[in-house]
Amino acid sequence: MSRRTILILIFVFGIVLLSIVGVVFILQQNQPADTDPGTVTDGTDGAPAPDGVDSGDPVETVPPLVEVVVSLQTVPRGHQMTEDILALDMRPVGTVGNNVITSIDEAVSLFARTDIYQGETLTFDSLVDDITDVGLESYGPSSLIPPGYVAQSVPMNRLTSVGYGISEGDYVDIMVTFFFRQIDEEFQTYLPNNAAFYLEEQIEAIEAIGAGDVLTTTAGFVLFPVEPIGRFEELPTGDLAHIFPNEEDESPRPVPVSMIIQNARVVQVGQYRLPGNPADLIPTPTPEPAEEGEPTPTPPPALAPTATPLPPDVMVVALQPQQQLLLRYAVEVNAQVYFALRGVNDGQLYSVENMTLDFLIDRFNIEIPPNLGHSVEESAIRQVTPTPPPEEGSVPE
Repeated sequence: MSRRTILILIFVFGIVLLSIVGVVFILQQNQPADTDPGTVTDGTDGAPAPDGVDSGDPVETVPPLVEVVVSLQTVPRGHQMTEDILALDMRPVGTVGNNVITSIDEAVSLFARTDIYQGETLTFDSLVDDITDVGLESYGPSSLIPPGYVAQSVPMNRLTSVGYGISEGDYVDIMVTFFFRQIDEEFQTYLPNNAAFYLEEQIEAIEAIGAGDVLTTTAGFVLFPVEPIGRFEELPTGDLAHIFPNEEDESPRPVPVSMIIQNARVVQVGQYRLPGNPADLIPTPTPEPAEEGEPTPTPPPALAPTATPLPPDVMVVALQPQQQLLLRYAVEVNAQVYFALRGVNDGQLYSVENMTLDFLIDRFNIEIPPNLGHSVEESAIRQVTPTPPPEEGSVPE
């Protein structure tokens, strides 16, 4: 291709490009001026539409709203709803079902069936009237165990369980008393150890009392066993005596130390029973009277009287894993375990100290009396027989 041909092509391309630019400029000049986007026009000459004239565009309408009850804070399952943690919020009517609570009065004093979070819309299914219904779920008593807790069973009786006044869903404080006793570090057995003294005697002296044939095997030692606890004292006569206590149990008294585990959730009291069959709740129909001439139907055999159930002897409590391990250890070593029932919605943790004899003496300023060398002898009280009153009609002497 020659140089002349290239110049002709460039010239033609430039004329076409200028023609396109000119057409675009002319079209922009013929466009009407832009109106304010907030002004409604009639769609013809760009002028605002007169009052009362529809512009033709659909107007967006706000759907009607309805008040619903929401929770102002996160509450755990089993918590009783109070008016200070409830509020009303607006929701579109189309999103509110028949199960949604729309009045605060309908939610006050009810219990949370499951955990309720802050801002959650309350429904009749999420609240129950009776706190014992919280555990009636498809998962049984496990629905009452808070997150991060585990449950185990511990023994109970009438005295330790507040007179059987504890039920599912309650909170209790567990008081545990351990008994500390001294042990031998080598034998790992309770002190005191048994003691025996060997007194060396001359074999000739032993033979002199006629026991030589028996005691010569002891290589000249005579065994004198003594009580496992006591001490040797020199009597006023100069004799040495072994002094020991006169109690039947001669072992040292243990040192009791009490402590408390606070705010434990009661998951179950007594043996767990599966939910009953709904068919058992259907009442037995009343038999219709027989017509004349027909034999009287034989009534079914009477059922045996229901035996009185025994009181529960076990309780299932939910605690943190470390607390459960402490409680399990207390049960294994036969420590005393008592339960104290808490009030409704009382979840406060109190600062308490372990109870010992030293704490009792220091806390109440108890003065220990000195050990005296004498005492007051108890004397017998002279019984005075009262004189009977005179009988009616009798003459006093």
